[in-house]
Amino acid sequence: MATGTPARRLRLVEDDPRLKWRWRLIIAALWLGSLAATYLLLRATIAPQFVEVSRELAQARRALAAADNEKLQLQRIAAQHERGQQVADRANQELQQALIARQEEIASLRSDLSFYQRLMEGGAQQPGMSIHSLALRKTDNARAFQFALTLSQNLKRNRQASGTVEISISGEDGQKSARLGLAELGGTGPTLEFSFKYFQQLSGLIMLPEGFKPASVRLKVLPEGSGPIEREFMWKDVVIEGDA
Repeated sequence: MATGTPARRLRLVEDDPRLKWRWRLIIAALWLGSLAATYLLLRATIAPQFVEVSRELAQARRALAAADNEKLQLQRIAAQHERGQQVADRANQELQQALIARQEEIASLRSDLSFYQRLMEGGAQQPGMSIHSLALRKTDNARAFQFALTLSQNLKRNRQASGTVEISISGEDGQKSARLGLAELGGTGPTLEFSFKYFQQLSGLIMLPEGFKPASVRLKVLPEGSGPIEREFMWKDVVIEGDA
């Protein structure tokens, strides 16, 4: 062996498996202990807050349920009020319609009474014929109207009156003014004849052309043996709704 070269030494270490398991058990125990300590720490600090939050959540849920229940009750009350208001409005409308109908009936009865009084009081009426009234009643067809024309004469004349009646309607046809006679209005026909001793009501149907806007109705009574009688009515004054 050369001088000056250090000698190598070998160290033998005995490998003990039990020592390794001990260390592993110690590490596992320390880990489990840290988990338990963490759990206890969290429980001590967070658990009271969690309980408080849970209590507040339960209170919020109860308040929400109460609010929903109150909302449903208010909706029911509102619906009942709305239905009651609808019933009241409908009853008020029916009452107003009935009142209007009674007023129209009273006006019609007064007109009839005045008419018969004039017939009976012959001296108070001018001799000859007269146009007592005209009424146009709407039908299901917006352009079709039933008309009722009442003619009368003084009772003292005591003779038969006969002749014809010309009906014409003035209005607008598009942008132009127009006057239409029975021949253009259709329904009743081109002529309207009468024959009576005291009074007579003539009725028939007129059909307005498409797009025609009526403004007034002119009547011309042509009795035999005397001069014509003319009278003009505004359309809005003689048109009535529905049935009599």
